[in-house]
Amino acid sequence: MQTASHSAISLFSGCGGLDLGLEGAGWAVLAQLECDSDCIRTLELHSHGHPQLRQLVQARIEQRQPARLRAELGLRQGELGLLAGGPPCQPFTTSGLRQALHDQRASSVFPAYLGYVSEFLPRALLIENVDGMLSAALSHRPLALRGRGHPALRQEETKGSFLRWLVSALAGLGYATSWAVAEVADYGVPQLRQRAILIGVRGQDPCFLPPATHGPAGTLPHRTLRDALASVGEVGPIQPLSDRKRRVYELIPPGGNWRDLPDAVRQGTMGAAYFAEGGRGGWWRRLDWDRPCPTILGMPDHSSTALIHPEETRCLSLYECAAVQTFPSASRFAGSPRSGYQQIGNAVPPVFAAQLGTELLRFLSGSRRPPPAEPAWRRASGNRRIGTHGWASLDGGKATFHLMTRPRSDHIWSSVTPSWEQPTLAVP
Repeated sequence: MQTASHSAISLFSGCGGLDLGLEGAGWAVLAQLECDSDCIRTLELHSHGHPQLRQLVQARIEQRQPARLRAELGLRQGELGLLAGGPPCQPFTTSGLRQALHDQRASSVFPAYLGYVSEFLPRALLIENVDGMLSAALSHRPLALRGRGHPALRQEETKGSFLRWLVSALAGLGYATSWAVAEVADYGVPQLRQRAILIGVRGQDPCFLPPATHGPAGTLPHRTLRDALASVGEVGPIQPLSDRKRRVYELIPPGGNWRDLPDAVRQGTMGAAYFAEGGRGGWWRRLDWDRPCPTILGMPDHSSTALIHPEETRCLSLYECAAVQTFPSASRFAGSPRSGYQQIGNAVPPVFAAQLGTELLRFLSGSRRPPPAEPAWRRASGNRRIGTHGWASLDGGKATFHLMTRPRSDHIWSSVTPSWEQPTLAVP
C-alpha cells in the first residue's frame, strides 16, 4: 500500500475524471464509491491494466457504513491521506430550485459525508461542485414567501449560510478550509468552466488553490478548442440534431450565435427567449476554433447551451467532448451515448484535478503559500455571486473566517464592514 500521505478514497466518483487527475499527481486511489450503474461500468473500463487495485463500491455513501469501509481497507483513523469527491450539484445549481438541505440529495448526503470525515479523519479533503454551492442558503425559503408582508429571513435562510454551516462543521472536526471559484481554463483545460472548490486540511492553516498556469494570470496562453481536438482520431457517437436545428445552424458562422441569424428568422427561432434579459450568448451558438470551448454539459444539442462544431453542422461527438474535458484519448464510456455525454459533462477535468492533487501533496509535505488575491476574472465577472473566495483558519479549535469579496446585505457575511484597503476580511 502507498504511504498514508498518498492514499485517497473517492466519493461520488462518477466516471472518474477527478480520480484520474489525482492518480496522475501521485495519489493512490484505494476505493471508489458511485451509485450510477453506467458510471460503475465506466470505472471498470478505466481500471483495466491499472497498476493499483482499487475497491469499487456501487452504493450511495449514506448506504455504506464508513467504519466498514475503513476496516475493509485496513486503515487506522487518521491514516488516510485524502477524501475526495463532488457531491450532487442539483441542490445548488442556479438553474434549479436551489433547495440546499431541503433537497433530499443534499439532506442525506452531507451528514453522511461528515460521517466519513469523522470516521477516517483524513489529512485532507477535496470537494468540487457548482459555484452556486458557495452562495446557497442552509434552509430554503421560496421567493413567493420573501419580501414585503413576510417575516425577515432567518440567518439560516440567508445566502452563504450553507457554506458557513459546512465549514463550521469541518472546523469542529479539526479542519482548516479554503473555498474559491476556479476557472479551469486557467489551469490548462481548453474549456471555460467555473466550479467551486473546497479544500480542507487537518490543522490550523488552510491550503489554497494552486496559482493559475494559463491565461492572463499564468505564463501560458489559454488552450483552445483547436488544441483539444487536434489529437482526436475516432470521433465516436454523435448526438443527432433535428432537421430544424440543422437548418438554423447552417446560417451561423464559426464563433457566432443567434445574433448572426437573418432578421427574418431570428425572432421566430428564439421564441420567448428573444425578449429575455441577459446576454443569451449561448443560444444557437457555433463554436470557435481559436477560443476555449464553452462548458461541456450533458446535453450538447440543447438550443441554449449547444456545442456545435465550428465547421460541420453537428454536435461535438462523445470523444471530442471527452478531449475537451482532458480525458485520455483511449477513454471509453459505458452505457448509451446520451449517458456517456452526461458522464463526461458531470466530470472534473483530469488535467485540473492533477493540479489540485499536486498542490495538496505540496502542502502536506510542509510547503505553504500566502493567501491568494481574488482573481481578476472574478472581479470583472458578470457572476454576481458573493462570498465566493475565502478561507477559515483554526484558533483553539474555533474557525475564524476570512473573505476576499464584498458581502451584500442579503448574505451571511453581511455583518462584516468591508474595507477595500484590507487584503482580507476576518469574521470571528
